[in-house]
Amino acid sequence: MAEVKTIKFNNFVKAEQYIEELGYVLKQSNQFKEDRSFVYQKPRSKQYVYLRSTFDYLNANTMEMGTVWTVQQF
Repeated sequence: MAEVKTIKFNNFVKAEQYIEELGYVLKQSNQFKEDRSFVYQKPRSKQYVYLRSTFDYLNANTMEMGTVWTVQQF
């Protein structure tokens, strides 16, 4: 089974730029209150990226919490 690659960003714009640099395009978006998620697909392929917002620690060295964008490739 393929390994799921996970990367975290503190900024939505940086996460979106990273996904676009990989060659994915927006397929679907879901937004309900604070929960936001996006599904991207590589054209003419079955490769997907799942981008979602979570409330988590902004940095591993501090106790500050905020919106963290998680990118999962599968």
